Amino acid sequence: MPRRRTPHRHQQRTQQELSETSLGERQLGTVVTRYGAKLDIEDEHGQRHRGTSRRKLDDIVCGDKIIWQANKAGEAVVVERLERTNLLSRPNDRGHAKSIAANINHVIVISVVKGHLGDAYQLNLNLIDHYLVAAENQNITPVLVFNKVDLLTEEEFERLGRDIETFKQIGYEIIYTSTKTERGLEPLETQLKDNTSIFVGESGVGKSSLINKLLPEIDVKVGEISELSGKGKHTTTTTMLYHLPCGGELIDSPGVREFGLMLKEQMSIARGFREFQPHLGLCKFNNCSHMHEPGCVIMQAVDAGKIEQRRYNNYRRMVDALTEV
Repeated sequence: MPRRRTPHRHQQRTQQELSETSLGERQLGTVVTRYGAKLDIEDEHGQRHRGTSRRKLDDIVCGDKIIWQANKAGEAVVVERLERTNLLSRPNDRGHAKSIAANINHVIVISVVKGHLGDAYQLNLNLIDHYLVAAENQNITPVLVFNKVDLLTEEEFERLGRDIETFKQIGYEIIYTSTKTERGLEPLETQLKDNTSIFVGESGVGKSSLINKLLPEIDVKVGEISELSGKGKHTTTTTMLYHLPCGGELIDSPGVREFGLMLKEQMSIARGFREFQPHLGLCKFNNCSHMHEPGCVIMQAVDAGKIEQRRYNNYRRMVDALTEV
């Protein structure tokens, strides 16, 4: 009869520390950041505790509401994750879902059209649309922030207004900001107040500078601008939750140059376009893809100028990307 292998002493100790009998009382908490396997947890009294989670709870992210217990060493152990209202994710380098943050009310999408090196005017409308579709599918309210507007000429600012007019027409909140002139900081605080919000956007758009204005005592490291590429260097390496003086919480996330969709159905993408929603379900065919079918109300709305051609083209690209996977 084969000899039964006994766990290594370290494994035995770990198992013992994570057992119910060796842990303290159950307490409510919020995950404020994650460093690999380590978590920072804030309890109901605002005190923070470093800890870890049970192996079966490996997808704990910033913003999660959890139940934790202290082990004999005084470290926090997450034993249960409470139900989420939503989860914001993006694909990693291998195309698998990478969770970013949970239980969010507002997504603050930050963009710039010119960098500090005097770049030519450019606006990544495609990335903005991806953020909006992701937010709409998670029932998270998006707010569009266009930062560093002090760098724009009057003509460029007018062009920006024309380029984003559709976003205004379909009801998205638009805020122009500048940390240099402090333009737009009060309207931004109004949107953040009493909400759990997350800052998202490419590296170099000024997320850290805005956080430093909103939370000067935090002194978030501001990224240097690469002289070669003009792109901002990644300074936020982990997602972190901050408490705002005006009330509410702000989650800062690492900058991403691309934001793919973790959506697997064409209808999910269609629902993510706010101007499509009044027309959904009215097409001739119930399974209309809004790409080529006769009697498609969405395509009719595009032809009539009720839906912007650019946004519709972006919808088609997103759907085409589904078939390529």
